Amino acid sequence: MAKLALIDIGSNSIRMVLYQIDNQYQAQEITRYRHFVQLAKDMTAAGAINQLNFAAGIQTLQQFHQIIIEQQVTKVIATATEAIRKASNQSEFLQAAQVQAHIQIQVLTGQQEAYYDALAIQTHLNLSDFLFLDTGGGSFEWGWRSSQGLQAASWPYGAVKLYDELHKPQQLSLTLIEQLQQYLFKYMRKIQPSDRLNLVVIGGVHNTLFTVMQQATDHWLPVEQVDSWVKLIEHNSLTQNLKLENMEMQRAPFMAVGLLPLSTVLNYFSIAQICFSKVGLRNGILWEYLQQAALKEERS
Repeated sequence: MAKLALIDIGSNSIRMVLYQIDNQYQAQEITRYRHFVQLAKDMTAAGAINQLNFAAGIQTLQQFHQIIIEQQVTKVIATATEAIRKASNQSEFLQAAQVQAHIQIQVLTGQQEAYYDALAIQTHLNLSDFLFLDTGGGSFEWGWRSSQGLQAASWPYGAVKLYDELHKPQQLSLTLIEQLQQYLFKYMRKIQPSDRLNLVVIGGVHNTLFTVMQQATDHWLPVEQVDSWVKLIEHNSLTQNLKLENMEMQRAPFMAVGLLPLSTVLNYFSIAQICFSKVGLRNGILWEYLQQAALKEERS
């Protein structure tokens, strides 16, 4: 029996999930933790994580390290995505995490992040042919998983980063929405699925969307139902979005911008149906770890 801690250092949140691993390499979740740090928010002109968010991030990791000791965790896997990936003070953050919190962090490439997303969805939903979209705070990943393999890409502007780049708009104009969609489509069409496909959306922005819609996870919905909510939130003012039932207050300011990748996919590609799943990067990393551990056991 062993305990595993998976730490995910994202652009909005830093999360840790503890698992109990049994002798058959099956994982049972023990507990999870989340701190809304927003490393990607208000980065400096030089592209660095600002001093306040930097300190909050290290403090969170220190708290996680204390929990790891108390829970007698035997294996820790810590990964970081876009906020750390692009930060000009990346090395300083990684060193501070190592020295002050005793946590070693692996910085994933955008392609690695997309791979783990696809692995998690494929395993959890038992799908072989699907599109996926993961919109985070600092980047979004999207791709097409088929029998031919995985085509995937990462774009270094997620909900928070794009919101900051657009100078924190209180409401998006129709012209701006159309311009951004056209720009995103030129980027997205590098991957061209051949037929109408199921679309799986994951990540914090989509979690908030489906919570506002009061829809269950892993449940397929018609495109029109999702698209109507996406358009509503995109065209609403911040004040209007804050009044929506179940809207997460901390995410509300950048929800309209954060849904632009999804609205672009819905406008320009032929989607059969959509579902939101809470699996993602951590699940992909977990399943890979369990597979490798089981394989190592077989060889020994």
